[in-house]
Amino acid sequence: MQTDSTYLRHTYSGFGPSQAFDVVSGGRFEHRLLSSKLANMVHQRLTLGDIVIETGCYDFPVIANGCMPRNSVCIGLMADGAEITRVNTASIHADEIQIYPRGAELLYHAAGTSRWINFNVPEGRLQKVATVRRGRPLKLPTRSAASVPLKRGGRAALALLVDDAMSLARSLEPDGMAPDLAREMSDAMVDAYASALCDAQIPTTASTSSTADRHHRLILACERLAMSSDETDLALVQVAERSGYSLRSLQLIFRRSVGMTPGRWFMNIRLNGALRDLLTPTEDCSVTDVARKWGFHHLSRFAYHYRTMFGELPSETLRRARP
Repeated sequence: MQTDSTYLRHTYSGFGPSQAFDVVSGGRFEHRLLSSKLANMVHQRLTLGDIVIETGCYDFPVIANGCMPRNSVCIGLMADGAEITRVNTASIHADEIQIYPRGAELLYHAAGTSRWINFNVPEGRLQKVATVRRGRPLKLPTRSAASVPLKRGGRAALALLVDDAMSLARSLEPDGMAPDLAREMSDAMVDAYASALCDAQIPTTASTSSTADRHHRLILACERLAMSSDETDLALVQVAERSGYSLRSLQLIFRRSVGMTPGRWFMNIRLNGALRDLLTPTEDCSVTDVARKWGFHHLSRFAYHYRTMFGELPSETLRRARP
């Protein structure tokens, strides 16, 4: 059976990462910038038949929130920056990889330079290889992401395999990879990932950590509640009451899980939403309309927070984005 391949590489700079929604094939993510410092992001995608390998490299602090694809299993790992990155509010330990069930929610939060790798594979194909190797299929999580510790050096070995594949694919552009080579590489990738999981102890619980999982769900629920209001100054005590936590407990959970207060977290969401709208304006788009859409009813306050976050006035962003 012929295996077709495609290789894509895209670099985002400045405010560009805020428009990078399609960084995981079949999923959708929004990137939230955390400062006005120059941002550069490199995304690579290598498709080998029915598997997709992707990497994302950031030279800036970032939050990415979204859902994984609904038709395949994803296996993620941190190639760089694991010590400053949290996945679904949980810290990443040495030689850990993450398994994401179909459609799993993912909150990625890196405090600095980081690089992730994602391996997207049909579950049936992964299980077929695993069954041949160990005589039975893998018990994979079905609801939430799970972190799996590999043997020492296991994560680095997988990262090296992916990096070599990306380098080879890039060197063969623009003609691309021959079908026979693509098939061999695809089989080698599936074998390597299946073997790593067969040799690991996959947690029987559905989440990376019961506490981290609860906090992740709480933060997402609070986000939805806060964003459902058209007021930026929705009293945090109201958010706390509706979430079932005291204000003090809620603030503590946010600080420990995402490194900032609830108010700052919600403000960042609103400002990044406004940034995306200003970068892709409609013909009749105005700063006032965008500000109101994202809950800012005082234009001067909006301009102040926007400039503090992104280093320029919203009117400057809009002016540059217009054709």
